[in-house]
Amino acid sequence: MTGEQFLKEHNISEEFATAQGITWDDDYLYFPIKDYEGNLLWNKPRNLHHKEEGHPLANESKYKNVFGSNTDTLFNWYSVKDKPSIVFCEGEADAMKLTEEGIHAVSSSGGAGTFNNDWAELLKDKKLWLCFDNDPAGEAAVRKMFDIFPTAKSIELPKGTKDICDFFVAGNTKKDFIQLGKESVGSGEWQKLHRLPEFDLISAGDLELMEFTEEPWIIENVIYSQGFAFIYGAEGTGKSLLTLDMAKAIITGEPWLGKFPTTKTNILFIDKENPHPMNQRRLAGMGITKEKLGEIAENVHWLKSPEKYQLTDFNGEATEFAKELSQIILEKDIGLIVIDSFVDLITGNENLSGDTQAFFDGIRELYPQIAYATLHHENKPSQGASRSASQRLRGSSNINAQAITMFRLEESRRATDELLVTQVKAKDSQKLPKFQIKMKIKPNLSGGTTVTGFEYMGEVDDSAEIDSTKSEEIKMSILNSIAERKFISRQDLLSMNLGKKATIDRVIKSLSESGEITKRKEGRQTIYTTDMFSSTDYEGILEELGTPL
Repeated sequence: MTGEQFLKEHNISEEFATAQGITWDDDYLYFPIKDYEGNLLWNKPRNLHHKEEGHPLANESKYKNVFGSNTDTLFNWYSVKDKPSIVFCEGEADAMKLTEEGIHAVSSSGGAGTFNNDWAELLKDKKLWLCFDNDPAGEAAVRKMFDIFPTAKSIELPKGTKDICDFFVAGNTKKDFIQLGKESVGSGEWQKLHRLPEFDLISAGDLELMEFTEEPWIIENVIYSQGFAFIYGAEGTGKSLLTLDMAKAIITGEPWLGKFPTTKTNILFIDKENPHPMNQRRLAGMGITKEKLGEIAENVHWLKSPEKYQLTDFNGEATEFAKELSQIILEKDIGLIVIDSFVDLITGNENLSGDTQAFFDGIRELYPQIAYATLHHENKPSQGASRSASQRLRGSSNINAQAITMFRLEESRRATDELLVTQVKAKDSQKLPKFQIKMKIKPNLSGGTTVTGFEYMGEVDDSAEIDSTKSEEIKMSILNSIAERKFISRQDLLSMNLGKKATIDRVIKSLSESGEITKRKEGRQTIYTTDMFSSTDYEGILEELGTPL
Protein backbone atom coordinates (compact mmCIF):
# COMPACT_ATOMS: atom_id res chain seq x y z
CA MET A 1 0.00 0.00 0.00
CA THR A 2 1.21 3.51 -0.79
CA GLY A 3 0.59 6.62 1.29
CA GLU A 4 -1.86 7.84 -1.34
CA GLN A 5 -3.78 4.58 -1.17
CA PHE A 6 -3.92 4.76 2.62
CA LEU A 7 -5.43 8.26 2.52
CA LYS A 8 -7.93 7.18 -0.14
CA GLU A 9 -9.00 4.14 1.88
CA HIS A 10 -9.61 6.46 4.86
CA ASN A 11 -11.39 9.09 2.73
CA ILE A 12 -8.83 11.79 3.59
CA SER A 13 -7.77 14.06 0.76
CA GLU A 14 -4.08 14.43 -0.03
CA GLU A 15 -4.39 18.22 0.03
CA PHE A 16 -5.85 18.23 3.54
CA ALA A 17 -3.33 15.64 4.79
CA THR A 18 -0.42 17.70 3.47
CA ALA A 19 -1.84 20.87 5.04
CA GLN A 20 -2.00 19.04 8.40
CA GLY A 21 1.66 18.02 8.16
CA ILE A 22 1.02 14.36 7.29
CA THR A 23 3.86 12.95 5.17
CA TRP A 24 4.71 9.54 3.74
CA ASP A 25 7.38 7.52 2.01
CA ASP A 26 7.49 4.03 0.51
CA ASP A 27 7.09 2.26 3.84
CA TYR A 28 5.45 4.58 6.37
CA LEU A 29 2.86 7.35 6.66
CA TYR A 30 3.72 9.85 9.41
CA PHE A 31 1.18 11.56 11.67
CA PRO A 32 2.63 14.73 13.25
CA ILE A 33 2.31 14.60 17.05
CA LYS A 34 2.30 18.15 18.39
CA ASP A 35 2.25 19.71 21.83
CA TYR A 36 -0.64 21.76 23.10
CA GLU A 37 0.77 24.89 21.44
CA GLY A 38 1.08 23.23 18.04
CA ASN A 39 4.85 22.58 18.13
CA LEU A 40 6.02 19.30 16.57
CA LEU A 41 7.12 16.72 19.14
CA TRP A 42 7.64 13.68 16.91
CA ASN A 43 6.21 11.92 13.88
CA LYS A 44 4.24 8.72 14.47
CA PRO A 45 5.07 6.16 11.71
CA ARG A 46 2.17 4.03 10.48
CA ASN A 47 3.40 0.87 8.73
CA LEU A 48 1.84 0.93 5.25
CA HIS A 49 2.61 -2.76 4.69
CA HIS A 50 1.30 -4.22 7.96
CA LYS A 51 -0.06 -7.74 7.16
CA GLU A 52 0.65 -7.20 3.46
CA GLU A 53 1.47 -10.69 2.22
CA GLY A 54 4.96 -11.07 0.83
CA HIS A 55 6.26 -7.68 2.00
CA PRO A 56 9.30 -7.55 4.38
CA LEU A 57 7.35 -5.30 6.78
CA ALA A 58 4.23 -7.49 6.79
CA ASN A 59 4.92 -8.95 10.23
CA GLU A 60 6.09 -5.69 11.78
CA SER A 61 3.72 -3.87 14.13
CA LYS A 62 1.18 -1.39 12.76
CA TYR A 63 2.98 1.53 14.40
CA LYS A 64 6.74 1.83 14.71
CA ASN A 65 8.30 2.94 17.97
CA VAL A 66 10.48 6.03 17.57
CA PHE A 67 12.12 8.46 19.95
CA GLY A 68 9.47 10.26 21.99
CA SER A 69 6.68 7.82 21.13
CA ASN A 70 6.55 6.47 24.68
CA THR A 71 4.85 9.72 25.73
CA ASP A 72 1.10 9.61 25.13
CA THR A 73 -0.34 12.86 23.81
CA LEU A 74 -3.85 14.19 23.25
CA PHE A 75 -3.64 14.29 19.47
CA ASN A 76 -4.95 17.45 17.76
CA TRP A 77 -5.69 19.22 21.07
CA TYR A 78 -3.82 22.34 20.00
CA SER A 79 -6.37 23.00 17.23
CA VAL A 80 -9.55 22.39 19.27
CA LYS A 81 -8.64 23.47 22.80
CA ASP A 82 -10.81 26.60 22.55
CA LYS A 83 -13.84 24.74 21.16
CA PRO A 84 -16.78 23.97 23.48
CA SER A 85 -17.72 20.64 21.85
CA ILE A 86 -15.28 17.85 20.96
CA VAL A 87 -15.49 14.29 19.63
CA PHE A 88 -13.01 11.92 21.30
CA CYS A 89 -12.25 9.11 18.81
CA GLU A 90 -9.91 6.16 18.57
CA GLY A 91 -7.07 7.04 16.21
CA GLU A 92 -5.28 9.82 14.40
CA ALA A 93 -6.86 8.98 11.03
CA ASP A 94 -10.39 9.24 12.51
CA ALA A 95 -9.54 12.55 14.19
CA MET A 96 -8.11 13.89 10.90
CA LYS A 97 -11.18 12.80 8.93
CA LEU A 98 -13.57 14.55 11.33
CA THR A 99 -11.34 17.65 11.27
CA GLU A 100 -11.47 17.67 7.46
CA GLU A 101 -15.29 17.57 7.72
CA GLY A 102 -15.22 20.55 10.07
CA ILE A 103 -15.96 18.55 13.23
CA HIS A 104 -13.69 19.19 16.22
CA ALA A 105 -11.96 15.94 17.25
CA VAL A 106 -9.09 14.56 19.31
CA SER A 107 -7.66 11.10 19.96
CA SER A 108 -4.99 9.44 22.03
CA SER A 109 -1.63 8.92 20.37
CA GLY A 110 -1.37 5.69 22.39
CA GLY A 111 -4.42 3.83 21.06
CA ALA A 112 -7.93 3.01 22.25
CA GLY A 113 -7.08 1.84 25.74
CA THR A 114 -4.78 4.73 26.60
CA PHE A 115 -5.88 7.74 28.62
CA ASN A 116 -3.61 10.11 30.49
CA ASN A 117 -5.20 11.34 33.72
CA ASP A 118 -4.02 14.89 32.93
CA TRP A 119 -6.43 14.95 29.98
CA ALA A 120 -9.41 14.77 32.33
CA GLU A 121 -8.56 18.28 33.54
CA LEU A 122 -8.25 19.56 29.96
CA LEU A 123 -11.62 18.09 28.91
CA LYS A 124 -13.67 18.57 32.08
CA ASP A 125 -15.53 21.69 30.82
CA LYS A 126 -16.07 20.42 27.27
CA LYS A 127 -19.24 18.92 25.84
CA LEU A 128 -17.79 15.56 24.98
CA TRP A 129 -18.87 12.93 22.47
CA LEU A 130 -17.24 9.49 22.30
CA CYS A 131 -16.90 7.64 19.00
CA PHE A 132 -14.62 4.61 19.07
CA ASP A 133 -14.23 1.64 16.73
CA ASN A 134 -16.95 -1.00 16.49
CA ASP A 135 -14.89 -3.76 18.16
CA PRO A 136 -14.24 -5.08 21.69
CA ALA A 137 -11.28 -2.72 22.22
CA GLY A 138 -13.39 0.27 21.23
CA GLU A 139 -16.24 -0.84 23.48
CA ALA A 140 -13.85 -1.26 26.41
CA ALA A 141 -12.48 2.24 25.75
CA VAL A 142 -15.96 3.80 25.81
CA ARG A 143 -16.74 1.99 29.08
CA LYS A 144 -13.53 3.39 30.57
CA MET A 145 -14.26 6.90 29.29
CA PHE A 146 -17.75 6.90 30.82
CA ASP A 147 -16.13 6.20 34.18
CA ILE A 148 -14.10 9.38 33.76
CA PHE A 149 -16.74 11.49 31.98
CA PRO A 150 -20.18 10.29 33.16
CA THR A 151 -21.98 13.14 31.34
CA ALA A 152 -20.43 12.36 27.94
CA LYS A 153 -22.49 10.98 25.04
CA SER A 154 -21.61 8.03 22.83
CA ILE A 155 -22.06 8.23 19.05
CA GLU A 156 -23.07 4.76 17.87
CA LEU A 157 -21.75 3.88 14.42
CA PRO A 158 -24.02 1.66 12.29
CA LYS A 159 -23.55 -2.09 12.58
CA GLY A 160 -20.95 -3.33 10.11
CA THR A 161 -19.13 0.02 10.16
CA LYS A 162 -15.63 -0.44 11.55
CA ASP A 163 -14.70 3.14 12.40
CA ILE A 164 -15.27 6.81 11.56
CA CYS A 165 -13.26 6.71 8.33
CA ASP A 166 -15.20 3.61 7.26
CA PHE A 167 -18.44 5.54 7.89
CA PHE A 168 -17.42 8.25 5.39
CA VAL A 169 -15.94 5.77 2.91
CA ALA A 170 -19.42 4.19 2.76
CA GLY A 171 -20.74 7.46 1.27
CA ASN A 172 -22.06 9.10 4.44
CA THR A 173 -21.66 12.87 4.88
CA LYS A 174 -21.03 15.36 7.64
CA LYS A 175 -24.80 15.81 7.93
CA ASP A 176 -25.19 12.04 8.50
CA PHE A 177 -22.55 12.06 11.25
CA ILE A 178 -24.19 15.04 12.95
CA GLN A 179 -27.47 13.10 12.89
CA LEU A 180 -25.69 10.25 14.70
CA GLY A 181 -24.60 12.86 17.25
CA LYS A 182 -28.21 13.89 17.77
CA GLU A 183 -29.09 10.23 18.38
CA SER A 184 -26.16 9.71 20.76
CA VAL A 185 -26.75 7.99 24.12
CA GLY A 186 -25.63 8.70 27.64
CA SER A 187 -23.87 6.35 30.01
CA GLY A 188 -26.97 4.57 31.33
CA GLU A 189 -28.47 3.86 27.92
CA TRP A 190 -25.09 2.87 26.52
CA GLN A 191 -24.58 0.37 29.36
CA LYS A 192 -27.91 -1.26 28.45
CA LEU A 193 -26.94 -1.47 24.78
CA HIS A 194 -23.47 -2.85 25.54
CA ARG A 195 -24.08 -4.93 28.65
CA LEU A 196 -21.29 -7.44 29.15
CA PRO A 197 -22.30 -11.09 28.45
CA GLU A 198 -21.61 -12.10 32.05
CA PHE A 199 -24.50 -9.89 33.14
CA ASP A 200 -27.02 -11.64 30.90
CA LEU A 201 -29.88 -13.42 32.64
CA ILE A 202 -31.22 -16.85 31.79
CA SER A 203 -34.73 -18.00 32.68
CA ALA A 204 -35.71 -21.36 34.11
CA GLY A 205 -36.91 -22.25 30.60
CA ASP A 206 -33.56 -21.24 29.10
CA LEU A 207 -31.68 -23.32 31.65
CA GLU A 208 -33.92 -26.32 30.97
CA LEU A 209 -33.08 -26.23 27.26
CA MET A 210 -29.33 -25.66 27.68
CA GLU A 211 -27.08 -28.59 26.86
CA PHE A 212 -24.02 -29.26 29.00
CA THR A 213 -21.64 -31.70 27.41
CA GLU A 214 -18.90 -31.59 30.02
CA GLU A 215 -18.79 -34.11 32.86
CA PRO A 216 -19.97 -32.55 36.13
CA TRP A 217 -17.24 -34.20 38.22
CA ILE A 218 -13.48 -34.44 37.76
CA ILE A 219 -13.46 -36.96 40.60
CA GLU A 220 -17.01 -38.14 41.27
CA ASN A 221 -18.39 -36.69 44.53
CA VAL A 222 -14.93 -35.32 45.37
CA ILE A 223 -13.89 -32.55 42.92
CA TYR A 224 -16.60 -30.82 40.91
CA SER A 225 -15.75 -29.55 37.40
CA GLN A 226 -16.07 -25.91 38.55
CA GLY A 227 -15.51 -24.32 41.93
CA PHE A 228 -13.55 -25.07 45.07
CA ALA A 229 -12.81 -28.36 46.78
CA PHE A 230 -10.94 -27.90 50.08
CA ILE A 231 -8.75 -30.61 51.59
CA TYR A 232 -7.47 -29.79 55.04
CA GLY A 233 -5.87 -31.40 58.05
CA ALA A 234 -3.04 -31.11 60.52
CA GLU A 235 0.56 -30.68 59.43
CA GLY A 236 2.09 -33.82 57.93
CA THR A 237 -1.12 -35.72 57.21
CA GLY A 238 -0.21 -36.29 53.55
CA LYS A 239 -2.37 -33.68 51.84
CA SER A 240 0.16 -32.90 49.11
CA LEU A 241 0.82 -36.57 48.45
CA LEU A 242 -2.89 -37.22 48.20
CA THR A 243 -3.36 -34.58 45.49
CA LEU A 244 -0.55 -36.17 43.45
CA ASP A 245 -2.38 -39.48 43.71
CA MET A 246 -5.55 -37.71 42.53
CA ALA A 247 -3.63 -36.12 39.65
CA LYS A 248 -2.39 -39.49 38.44
CA ALA A 249 -5.92 -40.88 38.39
CA ILE A 250 -7.27 -37.81 36.56
CA ILE A 251 -4.72 -37.71 33.74
CA THR A 252 -4.95 -41.46 33.17
CA GLY A 253 -8.74 -41.54 33.47
CA GLU A 254 -8.56 -44.34 36.05
CA PRO A 255 -10.90 -44.33 39.09
CA TRP A 256 -9.28 -42.61 42.05
CA LEU A 257 -8.49 -45.17 44.78
CA GLY A 258 -10.06 -47.68 42.42
CA LYS A 259 -13.46 -46.42 43.55
CA PHE A 260 -14.25 -42.84 42.41
CA PRO A 261 -14.64 -42.38 38.60
CA THR A 262 -12.61 -39.57 37.03
CA THR A 263 -12.83 -37.32 33.98
CA LYS A 264 -9.57 -36.56 32.19
CA THR A 265 -8.31 -32.99 32.28
CA ASN A 266 -5.00 -31.15 32.43
CA ILE A 267 -3.76 -30.01 35.83
CA LEU A 268 -1.69 -27.10 37.15
CA PHE A 269 -0.10 -27.10 40.61
CA ILE A 270 0.44 -23.67 42.15
CA ASP A 271 2.69 -25.11 44.85
CA LYS A 272 4.49 -22.74 47.21
CA GLU A 273 4.94 -25.40 49.90
CA ASN A 274 7.07 -28.10 48.29
CA PRO A 275 10.35 -27.52 46.42
CA HIS A 276 10.82 -28.98 42.93
CA PRO A 277 13.36 -31.66 43.99
CA MET A 278 10.84 -33.03 46.50
CA ASN A 279 8.06 -33.07 43.90
CA GLN A 280 10.42 -34.79 41.47
CA ARG A 281 11.04 -37.62 43.96
CA ARG A 282 7.35 -37.93 44.74
CA LEU A 283 6.40 -38.09 41.06
CA ALA A 284 8.99 -40.79 40.44
CA GLY A 285 7.71 -42.78 43.42
CA MET A 286 4.13 -42.59 42.20
CA GLY A 287 5.06 -43.40 38.61
CA ILE A 288 3.95 -40.06 37.19
CA THR A 289 6.75 -40.08 34.62
CA LYS A 290 7.00 -40.26 30.83
CA GLU A 291 8.68 -43.66 31.21
CA LYS A 292 5.63 -45.07 33.02
CA LEU A 293 2.75 -43.05 31.55
CA GLY A 294 4.09 -41.78 28.23
CA GLU A 295 2.99 -38.39 26.93
CA ILE A 296 0.04 -38.08 29.34
CA ALA A 297 2.57 -37.34 32.10
CA GLU A 298 2.97 -33.99 30.32
CA ASN A 299 -0.61 -33.09 31.29
CA VAL A 300 0.43 -32.17 34.84
CA HIS A 301 2.17 -28.81 35.22
CA TRP A 302 3.91 -26.74 37.88
CA LEU A 303 4.95 -23.11 37.95
CA LYS A 304 8.68 -22.98 37.38
CA SER A 305 9.00 -20.03 39.77
CA PRO A 306 6.10 -20.40 42.24
CA GLU A 307 7.77 -18.00 44.66
CA LYS A 308 7.06 -15.18 42.19
CA TYR A 309 3.33 -15.89 42.07
CA GLN A 310 1.03 -13.50 43.86
CA LEU A 311 -2.68 -13.30 43.04
CA THR A 312 -3.19 -9.63 43.88
CA ASP A 313 -1.11 -6.71 45.01
CA PHE A 314 -1.88 -4.84 48.22
CA ASN A 315 -4.22 -2.55 46.32
CA GLY A 316 -6.38 -5.54 45.47
CA GLU A 317 -5.43 -5.49 41.77
CA ALA A 318 -4.42 -8.63 39.89
CA THR A 319 -0.67 -8.87 39.40
CA GLU A 320 0.84 -9.07 35.92
CA PHE A 321 2.14 -12.55 36.78
CA ALA A 322 -1.37 -13.74 37.67
CA LYS A 323 -2.89 -12.19 34.54
CA GLU A 324 -0.25 -13.74 32.27
CA LEU A 325 -0.92 -17.12 33.86
CA SER A 326 -4.56 -16.76 32.84
CA GLN A 327 -3.55 -16.93 29.18
CA ILE A 328 -1.25 -19.89 29.80
CA ILE A 329 -4.10 -21.78 31.49
CA LEU A 330 -6.19 -21.31 28.35
CA GLU A 331 -3.34 -22.40 26.09
CA LYS A 332 -2.64 -25.54 28.14
CA ASP A 333 -6.35 -26.34 28.49
CA ILE A 334 -6.09 -26.59 32.27
CA GLY A 335 -9.25 -27.92 33.94
CA LEU A 336 -7.99 -28.23 37.53
CA ILE A 337 -5.70 -26.02 39.59
CA VAL A 338 -4.24 -27.50 42.78
CA ILE A 339 -3.42 -24.74 45.27
CA ASP A 340 -0.82 -25.71 47.86
CA SER A 341 -1.58 -24.00 50.08
CA PHE A 342 -4.43 -21.51 50.62
CA VAL A 343 -2.52 -19.38 53.11
CA ASP A 344 0.34 -18.92 50.62
CA LEU A 345 -1.90 -17.39 47.96
CA ILE A 346 -4.28 -15.21 49.95
CA THR A 347 -3.29 -11.56 50.25
CA GLY A 348 -4.36 -10.44 53.70
CA ASN A 349 -5.76 -12.28 56.69
CA GLU A 350 -7.33 -15.73 56.28
CA ASN A 351 -9.55 -15.00 59.29
CA LEU A 352 -11.24 -12.01 57.65
CA SER A 353 -14.19 -12.67 55.37
CA GLY A 354 -13.35 -9.64 53.21
CA ASP A 355 -9.82 -10.87 52.53
CA THR A 356 -10.94 -14.43 51.80
CA GLN A 357 -13.70 -13.14 49.52
CA ALA A 358 -11.14 -11.10 47.58
CA PHE A 359 -9.15 -14.31 47.05
CA PHE A 360 -12.15 -16.26 45.75
CA ASP A 361 -13.30 -13.40 43.52
CA GLY A 362 -9.80 -12.89 42.11
CA ILE A 363 -9.25 -16.56 41.32
CA ARG A 364 -12.65 -16.93 39.66
CA GLU A 365 -12.20 -13.79 37.55
CA LEU A 366 -8.71 -14.67 36.34
CA TYR A 367 -9.24 -18.41 35.86
CA PRO A 368 -12.99 -18.91 35.36
CA GLN A 369 -15.06 -22.06 34.93
CA ILE A 370 -12.48 -24.55 36.15
CA ALA A 371 -11.97 -26.58 39.33
CA TYR A 372 -9.69 -25.78 42.26
CA ALA A 373 -8.42 -28.32 44.78
CA THR A 374 -7.18 -26.15 47.63
CA LEU A 375 -5.06 -27.45 50.48
CA HIS A 376 -5.40 -25.84 53.89
CA HIS A 377 -4.47 -26.41 57.53
CA GLU A 378 -6.59 -26.88 60.62
CA ASN A 379 -6.53 -25.38 64.09
CA LYS A 380 -5.76 -27.40 67.17
CA PRO A 381 -8.77 -27.53 69.48
CA SER A 382 -8.55 -25.52 72.69
CA GLN A 383 -8.24 -27.42 75.95
CA GLY A 384 -11.60 -28.77 77.00
CA ALA A 385 -13.27 -27.62 73.78
CA SER A 386 -15.12 -30.08 71.61
CA ARG A 387 -15.07 -29.31 67.89
CA SER A 388 -16.68 -30.96 64.92
CA ALA A 389 -14.61 -31.73 61.81
CA SER A 390 -15.89 -28.58 60.06
CA GLN A 391 -15.01 -26.40 63.06
CA ARG A 392 -11.39 -27.52 62.86
CA LEU A 393 -10.87 -25.66 59.58
CA ARG A 394 -8.58 -22.69 60.06
CA GLY A 395 -9.71 -19.23 59.00
CA SER A 396 -12.91 -17.41 58.16
CA SER A 397 -16.24 -19.23 57.93
CA ASN A 398 -16.42 -17.76 54.42
CA ILE A 399 -14.05 -20.52 53.31
CA ASN A 400 -16.68 -23.13 54.13
CA ALA A 401 -19.35 -21.03 52.43
CA GLN A 402 -17.38 -20.84 49.16
CA ALA A 403 -16.51 -24.55 48.91
CA ILE A 404 -18.54 -27.03 46.89
CA THR A 405 -16.91 -29.99 48.59
CA MET A 406 -14.66 -30.14 51.64
CA PHE A 407 -12.68 -32.99 53.16
CA ARG A 408 -10.78 -33.38 56.42
CA LEU A 409 -7.74 -35.65 56.46
CA GLU A 410 -6.48 -37.13 59.74
CA GLU A 411 -4.15 -39.88 60.82
CA SER A 412 -5.75 -43.10 61.96
CA ARG A 413 -5.04 -44.11 65.54
CA ARG A 414 -4.14 -47.61 64.35
CA ALA A 415 -1.15 -46.78 62.14
CA THR A 416 0.67 -43.70 60.84
CA ASP A 417 0.35 -44.87 57.23
CA GLU A 418 -3.44 -45.06 57.48
CA LEU A 419 -5.59 -41.96 57.06
CA LEU A 420 -9.24 -41.16 57.70
CA VAL A 421 -11.11 -39.02 55.18
CA THR A 422 -14.22 -37.18 56.35
CA GLN A 423 -16.40 -35.28 53.89
CA VAL A 424 -17.31 -32.13 55.77
CA LYS A 425 -19.34 -30.49 53.00
CA ALA A 426 -21.18 -31.62 49.87
CA LYS A 427 -23.08 -28.75 48.29
CA ASP A 428 -25.22 -30.67 45.81
CA SER A 429 -25.04 -34.31 46.82
CA GLN A 430 -25.20 -36.57 49.84
CA LYS A 431 -22.03 -36.64 51.91
CA LEU A 432 -19.80 -39.64 51.45
CA PRO A 433 -19.45 -41.90 54.50
CA LYS A 434 -16.15 -41.49 56.30
CA PHE A 435 -13.59 -43.81 54.73
CA GLN A 436 -10.08 -45.02 55.39
CA ILE A 437 -7.13 -45.00 53.01
CA LYS A 438 -3.67 -46.44 53.31
CA MET A 439 -0.39 -45.18 51.91
CA LYS A 440 1.43 -47.60 49.63
CA ILE A 441 5.02 -47.44 50.84
CA LYS A 442 8.21 -49.09 49.66
CA PRO A 443 11.87 -48.75 50.74
CA ASN A 444 14.11 -46.56 48.60
CA LEU A 445 17.83 -46.72 47.81
CA SER A 446 18.72 -43.99 50.32
CA GLY A 447 17.45 -46.12 53.22
CA GLY A 448 14.18 -44.25 53.60
CA THR A 449 10.73 -44.92 52.23
CA THR A 450 8.77 -43.66 49.23
CA VAL A 451 5.03 -43.25 48.91
CA THR A 452 3.86 -44.91 45.69
CA GLY A 453 0.15 -44.13 46.04
CA PHE A 454 -2.92 -44.75 48.17
CA GLU A 455 -5.42 -47.55 48.44
CA TYR A 456 -9.03 -47.55 49.63
CA MET A 457 -9.58 -49.46 52.87
CA GLY A 458 -13.34 -49.15 53.19
CA GLU A 459 -15.87 -47.14 55.13
CA VAL A 460 -15.38 -46.35 58.81
CA ASP A 461 -17.99 -46.85 61.52
CA ASP A 462 -18.51 -43.15 62.05
CA SER A 463 -20.25 -43.46 65.39
CA ALA A 464 -17.43 -45.58 66.78
CA GLU A 465 -14.82 -43.22 65.43
CA ILE A 466 -16.62 -40.19 66.86
CA ASP A 467 -16.82 -41.91 70.23
CA SER A 468 -13.11 -42.73 70.07
CA THR A 469 -12.23 -39.14 69.19
CA LYS A 470 -14.47 -37.82 71.95
CA SER A 471 -12.90 -40.17 74.46
CA GLU A 472 -9.43 -38.95 73.53
CA GLU A 473 -10.51 -35.33 73.96
CA ILE A 474 -12.01 -36.06 77.39
CA LYS A 475 -8.87 -37.91 78.41
CA MET A 476 -6.62 -34.98 77.45
CA SER A 477 -8.92 -32.50 79.24
CA ILE A 478 -8.75 -34.52 82.47
CA LEU A 479 -4.96 -34.95 82.36
CA ASN A 480 -4.34 -31.31 81.40
CA SER A 481 -6.58 -30.05 84.20
CA ILE A 482 -4.81 -32.24 86.76
CA ALA A 483 -1.42 -31.06 85.48
CA GLU A 484 -2.44 -27.41 85.90
CA ARG A 485 -4.53 -27.62 89.10
CA LYS A 486 -3.25 -30.89 90.63
CA PHE A 487 -6.82 -32.24 90.61
CA ILE A 488 -10.21 -32.13 88.98
CA SER A 489 -13.47 -32.76 90.76
CA ARG A 490 -16.24 -34.79 89.19
CA GLN A 491 -18.54 -31.78 89.50
CA ASP A 492 -16.09 -29.61 87.51
CA LEU A 493 -15.64 -32.35 84.94
CA LEU A 494 -19.37 -32.68 84.27
CA SER A 495 -19.80 -28.90 84.08
CA MET A 496 -17.32 -28.74 81.18
CA ASN A 497 -19.88 -30.42 78.89
CA LEU A 498 -17.27 -32.64 77.29
CA GLY A 499 -19.70 -35.35 76.29
CA LYS A 500 -22.12 -37.95 77.47
CA LYS A 501 -21.88 -39.08 81.12
CA ALA A 502 -21.42 -42.69 80.00
CA THR A 503 -18.43 -41.72 77.82
CA ILE A 504 -16.86 -39.69 80.65
CA ASP A 505 -17.27 -42.62 83.06
CA ARG A 506 -15.67 -44.97 80.54
CA VAL A 507 -12.65 -42.66 80.12
CA ILE A 508 -12.26 -42.29 83.90
CA LYS A 509 -12.38 -46.05 84.32
CA SER A 510 -9.73 -46.50 81.61
CA LEU A 511 -7.45 -43.91 83.19
CA SER A 512 -7.90 -45.45 86.63
CA GLU A 513 -7.16 -48.96 85.40
CA SER A 514 -4.02 -47.77 83.63
CA GLY A 515 -2.87 -45.99 86.80
CA GLU A 516 -2.75 -42.60 85.08
CA ILE A 517 -5.15 -41.09 87.63
CA THR A 518 -6.25 -41.84 91.18
CA LYS A 519 -9.85 -41.57 92.28
CA ARG A 520 -10.47 -40.30 95.83
CA LYS A 521 -13.68 -39.84 97.75
CA GLU A 522 -13.80 -36.93 100.20
CA GLY A 523 -17.15 -36.54 101.88
CA ARG A 524 -19.70 -36.04 99.16
CA GLN A 525 -17.09 -35.03 96.61
CA THR A 526 -15.15 -37.21 94.20
CA ILE A 527 -11.80 -35.90 93.02
CA TYR A 528 -9.27 -37.22 90.56
CA THR A 529 -5.54 -36.68 90.93
CA THR A 530 -2.32 -38.58 90.26
CA ASP A 531 0.30 -40.25 92.38
CA MET A 532 2.83 -37.59 91.35
CA PHE A 533 1.46 -35.18 93.96
CA SER A 534 2.68 -35.36 97.55
CA SER A 535 0.63 -35.57 100.73
CA THR A 536 1.17 -31.84 101.20
CA ASP A 537 -0.27 -31.24 97.74
CA TYR A 538 -3.22 -33.41 98.70
CA GLU A 539 -3.89 -31.40 101.82
CA GLY A 540 -3.89 -28.24 99.67
CA ILE A 541 -6.39 -29.83 97.32
CA LEU A 542 -8.73 -30.62 100.22
CA GLU A 543 -8.46 -27.05 101.49
CA GLU A 544 -9.32 -25.71 98.02
CA LEU A 545 -12.32 -28.00 97.88
CA GLY A 546 -13.47 -26.89 101.29
CA THR A 547 -13.21 -30.40 102.68
CA PRO A 548 -12.21 -30.56 106.40
CA LEU A 549 -9.01 -32.42 107.23
